[in-house]
Amino acid sequence: MGEWEHLQRNVGEWRGWFDSLDRTLQRTKRQPSLLTLKPAPSGVPLNLTLLLWPEGAGSSSPHQPPAGEPEKRIVQCFTRLDPDMGVFGTGSFSRGTLHRSTWTKLYAEFGFMHEQRRHRLVLLWDGAGQLDRIVLIREFLAGSSALERPPLEPEQLIGDWRCDHPSPGDNICFAAGDLDRWIFLPDGGAFLAPAQIDPQQPFNIEALWLSSATRLERISRRYSEHGALSSVNHQLLTR
Repeated sequence: MGEWEHLQRNVGEWRGWFDSLDRTLQRTKRQPSLLTLKPAPSGVPLNLTLLLWPEGAGSSSPHQPPAGEPEKRIVQCFTRLDPDMGVFGTGSFSRGTLHRSTWTKLYAEFGFMHEQRRHRLVLLWDGAGQLDRIVLIREFLAGSSALERPPLEPEQLIGDWRCDHPSPGDNICFAAGDLDRWIFLPDGGAFLAPAQIDPQQPFNIEALWLSSATRLERISRRYSEHGALSSVNHQLLTR
């Protein structure tokens, strides 16, 4: 099964919120959302429609449709994966800047999926290389009763994990000191990223999602000292 088939695990209607956060993780904006990903009968293309409502239009439940009309509509049609996107066997994916330069702004997106939930994170840096904006997206399959995960705490990760993919049997152990620099988020998420990207220095951007007490996904994007994306790695960990 290829990446295109893995992407189709995301097919459906996903209701949720786009939360914009500042550098201190304070929420500056919340937009209720409805994302629909629907394939043609042949499986190609995939048609994406994203509706965003103004702040305040939603309720406390993502399963309740927002009031009024959406303020923004985005329509896209995919016949193949973009070069900046990688999709994994779980349906989770990552995309982002392929090569950072003085005239480009770096961004990275991490999209985690499990059963009737999606947890997505977008990180954006400004032209000076400073982490400028964080967007946390929580999505729930329409018609389901899926719930939000509790805010992640370091203690939930400490200890041994077994790697189920891509190298079954490999064990990973998180110690408290390994998590000091991670930023912990609502809905069971966390990320590790440089607040300032310095020229001619390699760097990593990582995110994870604890979709249940015993299931953890981790995606990392690694960049060389020349600003080029060198690898994207995905792990499914269980215990």
